[in-house]
Amino acid sequence: MKRIWPFIYFAVLAAAFIGGTGVFGKAHGHTNVDWVFVAVSFFSLLIFPSLAIIYARSRTAGLLVPASLLRGFLGGWWTDPLQCLRLMTLLLCGNFLGSLFTLSHADPQGIMFIWWKAAMAFGFALGELAALKKFRRNIA
Repeated sequence: MKRIWPFIYFAVLAAAFIGGTGVFGKAHGHTNVDWVFVAVSFFSLLIFPSLAIIYARSRTAGLLVPASLLRGFLGGWWTDPLQCLRLMTLLLCGNFLGSLFTLSHADPQGIMFIWWKAAMAFGFALGELAALKKFRRNIA
């Protein structure tokens, strides 16, 4: 069963990538994204991984299981937060990378939407790295 998980995670990344390209329709519709929204999204997703780990640590006395692309989930957000964080990083980064393919024919609203996806992807990825460094003693 372990051999199938890397393929599942690759499929999740590919689906997020394809979703980001807009294959399934215009992604941003009538959304008006501005720089304040981009900044708030970045900083919110920068701190969320640490807050998720703090909350998960308050619910368990044991060490957290490290994230791995070779295994599935041991539970939800609060029992296996590192695996959930890794999956969210894959989804956000895949979606952002896919949206870069729409850059050449994006209008100004579409460009701001791509900046928003970049802020979410980079904020969450940096937040995950910071949380892993901060809580490394709590990880098995």
